[in-house]
Order: sequence, then structure tokens, then C-alpha cells
Amino acid sequence: MGRDDFKIRLQPQDVASQKSPNFRNSAKIFIHPTTFAQGGFNTAHLCNIEVEELGRWELVAWPAPDKNVANNIVSISRVFQKKAGLELGQMAKVTPGNGPVPDAGVVVMREITPDATPLPPSEQTRWQYHLESRLEVAEYIMSGISFDDIVLNGSRRSFRVTSVNGRVDGVAKYTPNTTVVELSNNEASNPRGKLEVSLLPGMKRPTDELNEFFNDYNVEFDGYTTPTYSCGIVIHGSHGTGKSMLLDHIAATNWGRVVRLSYHEKTTTIQQHFKTAMEQRSPTIIFIDDITKLIGKDQSNRQVMIETIGEGLDALANKARQQNIRPQVLVVATCLDFLTDIPHALQRPGRFEEHIALPIPDAQGRKEIIRFHQPTFAEDVFDQHVSDLGDRTHAYTGADLRKVLYRATKAWRKRVGKPSKAHPLTWEDVTKGLHEVRPTAMHDINLKPPTVRWSDIGGYEEVKVALQRVLRRPTGPRAKMSKPPKGVLLYGPPGCSKTMTAQAMATESDFNFFAVKGGELLNMYVGETERSIRNLFKRAREASPSIIFFDEFDSIAGSRQGPGSSGGSSVQALTTLLTEMDGFERIGEVFVLAATNKPELLDSALRRPGRFDELIYVPLPDAKAREAIFAAKAKELGFPEGEIDIPELAAQTEGFSGAEVARICDKAFWDADEDEEGSVQAMQVLLAAIGKTPMLVTQDMLDHYKEWQEKFQS
Repeated sequence: MGRDDFKIRLQPQDVASQKSPNFRNSAKIFIHPTTFAQGGFNTAHLCNIEVEELGRWELVAWPAPDKNVANNIVSISRVFQKKAGLELGQMAKVTPGNGPVPDAGVVVMREITPDATPLPPSEQTRWQYHLESRLEVAEYIMSGISFDDIVLNGSRRSFRVTSVNGRVDGVAKYTPNTTVVELSNNEASNPRGKLEVSLLPGMKRPTDELNEFFNDYNVEFDGYTTPTYSCGIVIHGSHGTGKSMLLDHIAATNWGRVVRLSYHEKTTTIQQHFKTAMEQRSPTIIFIDDITKLIGKDQSNRQVMIETIGEGLDALANKARQQNIRPQVLVVATCLDFLTDIPHALQRPGRFEEHIALPIPDAQGRKEIIRFHQPTFAEDVFDQHVSDLGDRTHAYTGADLRKVLYRATKAWRKRVGKPSKAHPLTWEDVTKGLHEVRPTAMHDINLKPPTVRWSDIGGYEEVKVALQRVLRRPTGPRAKMSKPPKGVLLYGPPGCSKTMTAQAMATESDFNFFAVKGGELLNMYVGETERSIRNLFKRAREASPSIIFFDEFDSIAGSRQGPGSSGGSSVQALTTLLTEMDGFERIGEVFVLAATNKPELLDSALRRPGRFDELIYVPLPDAKAREAIFAAKAKELGFPEGEIDIPELAAQTEGFSGAEVARICDKAFWDADEDEEGSVQAMQVLLAAIGKTPMLVTQDMLDHYKEWQEKFQS
């Protein structure tokens, strides 16, 4: 008997459980084993059943357990008989279908409870989960299945499956993690929301950019020069900047069903999520929070995951091109840094083209966040405390600020016992919170400069005034008519307080301070130096206002030509450095300070406008500076008071660098002889040490600096 002309009679299954059905066999058609084999059917595969003038449907082929039934008789469920409107004894054509039964994605169900009050929004999710558990028992799902008089939380309701994977004539298999229930009558009680995020404190620019991306949904692309077919967008920013919070606010728009992809997802599951989202009739939001957990460089199946996500985004973009409108699917991923964490394969057109950065909040943003948390300050000082806290917390993220207020609240409770409005939060409580919470952006910055004030540096008045002028921000009309420099180069003989001057600059300006030696950035591995520089500038921007101090600057900024060139690694480092400095968008956020003893080795590109606009010569210490060094060392080392003549010592050390003067003091008494009374003559010892110490900075070196300065200024 050929499969094309195979005809059989219909007979309902005699299953007692049909009175209280679990629907386990409702989508199956039972065929005599002999006919099953001869007709080319496969167990649990699709088969087609067609009745003239009534229609064609899909069912699940299954060999009949009873061999005594005639081989031209098949058994169907009452549910299918009722759905298809079939009568006993009707003739039908049954043929094998197209392969295995597909997985069920979206199962749309409609409430059929007589005279039921609308299901409240707070209960809908609970009912959806419960109905999904019923479908799991049924295993094979088709439209027409009714779950009557289900009791949940004291409420009795009935529901019917109206479609599976967007079809009313198909069948699918329940699959954990991908099969979801949609309630088709929920529009009245829980209307679909608008895809728009309300303004969040300290996040105006990111929310505006995000809403611009959302505005291209439900818009036909006729007339667009470059339509944005991609349904994917990446939100990136440092820890604590609000990425996950923003995802929650997107979900709260109630625009569509939310699917969250977790780190343990299989590629097949992700494929099914994308497929289901495209097939369903209502919107879907797919979240991939911290996408590096799926495609990070340490993931063994990284490449497969990248291809799977890319193919899912491609399918959505292709559908948008075909229909000239985006499908109702939104894919949002988060990561720390878009360029570093999102591979180039996923940055291609149609995939994650759009990305939005969540920056560390500025002073105004911090004040908005603090005010949002409504700290219990006294009413008369509320605005002042909010303003002061916002001004004192540069580099703090929104999460950091919340921690500060939490720690302040703990201190408050400890202080007053039982908190009440009669005992408001005080500034002392806030100060304790600030002491306990370090800004996230600075967590792994180990080099914290010692507190050095301008007053600690004797002499060098011209240098100090020049640096103070650089950091001074003009106000009024001058602010619009001038641009402060992005970078300053300190050059001069070795050991002349260049590093100490940089530390004082950071302390006095209250900027965060990032200090590195140029040689430390050079790495034997290709690309590591450039990555380190990019990361350094990224961190500095996040912790702005900040100062990046490059000591031994010539090691990474040497000339790319001539005798100063130090090979490919240094060239790449210099190129990256120039790119980062050129990329500053807001002057004053990050200030670059560099120091070198060999300015002649620096690449000429560094002297172009917009890079190192200021060159400051740091000479050998003058008499006042040397006196300050001797005075500080006398106090530090406990030289006998009244026994040393500091002005005389300063006069005797003319031509010495500051480091040499400090070293003379440190070593002078190591081998000093005691007199008969068991004491030492401090002044004589120091003078003797000066006499035995050669000057490392020669006149030729000083002349060289002068020649270089004249050549540069000419």
C-alpha cells in the first residue's frame, strides 16, 4: 500500500482519563504497528492527517499498543476529534510529516472562565508558570487543549490553547527553558507598555540615547537613508554604573515578554530563544547581562557562542530588511567595555552596531543620585549636605554612593540607638561612610601618592606657579575664550623633584592620581603595552577629574626615527598614547603630566597643539629649595638642634640635585667617627659628606637642556 493513497477510518481513543485529562495523548495518532512500518512512519515524528472539505492538521505518529485493531483503523483523542470537527467512520488520508516534532516556543492561551473578572497583573506571571507546568505533563501540545477549573491561590479559572508557535493547525513538544505561555486576553487588564525608559538620576544622556534607539521600533523605514535594521544594543560601563538597573527599567516598561540568557545556556537553547521571539505575535526582550560570561576569552565554547548570537541577530536584521520594519524583538547586552568585550564579529552591521556608555557620574549626576536616595538629613541642611557630598565624591559610581549612605546609616543607628526623625543623619555619619567606601574606579590602583603640599617643596616658585596656572579653571567670559592644556611635560636634570612636584599637584588639586613609570608599561607580549595604555586612560576618565603621571616618559614616547627610536613596541605605545590624548572630548577631565631627563629623545608629535602644550623646565634646586631639604631631613633624622647651619649647608651644595642633597643627609653619619665624649659634630660630618660627594649633574648637561629649550622655542 503506497503512502500517498493510504486511507483509514477514525475512531476515538477509549481512554478513561479523558474525563479528567492530562492531555498526554491528545496530540498523538495511534497507527497499527504493521501499517506504521509499511507506511514509513516514525515514532514521535510528525504526520499529516487530511479530510476532504474539512482541512489538514499535524499530529504525532505513534504505533498503536493494540494489535487486534484492524490495520486500516487509527485512534485519535476526543480533543482532536472535537477540534477538527470529525465524525466517527470518516475517511482521511494520513501520511508521514516533515521530521521530528518541533519544540514548542510560544503557546498562546485564552481564558475561558465564564463571567471571570480580569486576571490582575500581579497574578499573570504566576498563572503562566502554572500553565507551563500543565503543558509539561501533556508533553505534546496543540491548539484546542482546555484546562478547566484549575485552582491556584484560591482562584478557579479555565484556559484553552489557541495557538502553538503562531499556528493553529500544528503540534509541538514542550521544552524546558524555551516553552512559554502567553495569555491572549491580558491586553485589557495589563496593557502593553511603551518601549521607553523614564529619566533616571545621573543618567540623562544614556537614557536619551537608549530611547532614540527604541523610537525606531514600529517605524517603517521608507525614506531612511541608512535604516537601523539591527535589533541589538550594548550597554557598557564600569562596575556600579547602573547597567543591570537599566535592564530592570527596560523590563518594567512592560513592552514585551522578557527572556534572560544566563551563563549556563546551551547554544541550542539560545537558538530556540531567538527563533521563538521571531515567531511569536507579541514583543520579546532578550537580555544578556554581562555577555562575557557567554563569550569571554576564557570560555571554552566562545567561538560557537559568538556565532550563535550573531546568527540570531542576523536573522532579526534580515527580517527587518524584508519587512522594512524591525521585528518586535529587542536584544540588550551589557559588558564593562564595548571595544574590549564585544568581538569584532558581533560589531558588524545588523548585529551590535549600537552601544551606549554609562559613565561615572559627574558632580551634578552624583547629587541627583544622592537626592534620589532621600537621606534623612535635617531639613535645614539637606540641600547643603547633598551638595557637599556630591562635590566630595568624584570617581564614585551610583552603587558607591549607595554604599556610602548605607554605611552612614549604620553609623547613625549605632550612634542614636533607635533612629527617628528627631535624630537626623549628620555630616559626621556621612564622613564615616566616606572613610569606609573607596570609589570602585580606584579599587585596584595601588600607587597612592603621599600627601605633598606646595609648602613642602622649598623654592621652585616659578615651577609651582606655572603648574598652578595650568590647573586653574577660568570663570566668566574667559572660560569660553580659552582652553587649558591637556598635558604638561616636566623636563630637567635627574633628581630635581619632578615626581614630588607631580604629587603636590595631585594633592593640591584634589584630583585622583595615576602614576606609572614608562618602563613598566613596555611589555614583551605584542599588544600588551597598547592595551595597558588604553586601560590606564579609560580608568582615568572614569575616575575624573584625574592626573596621569608618566615618569621616565622617554621610555615609551621616544622618537620613532633616529637614534632615539627603541623599536616596534615603543612605536606602538607612542601611537596609542597619541590616540588616547587626541580622544579627550572634555578638556579638564583628565590631565597628563609627564617627566623626563631626556627631552631630546621625545617624538616631535608630542609637541603638536592639543597634546603637551606646556613645557616646564625643572632646574637644579636653588638655595631656598636646598635649605628646605636640609630642614626636612634634620627633622626626619633627628640632627642635633642648634648644631647645624642650614644656610651654610645650602651654600655648600650649590650645583647638587635635590636627590643628591637628600642622599648626603641619609649617608653622612653612617661612618662618622665619634669624639672622645662619645658624640659627633653634626656640622663637620655633613660638610665632610658634601666634600666627598661628586656632582652628577655636569655643566655640559645643563648647557644641553638650555640648547634644547632654545631649539624647541625657536
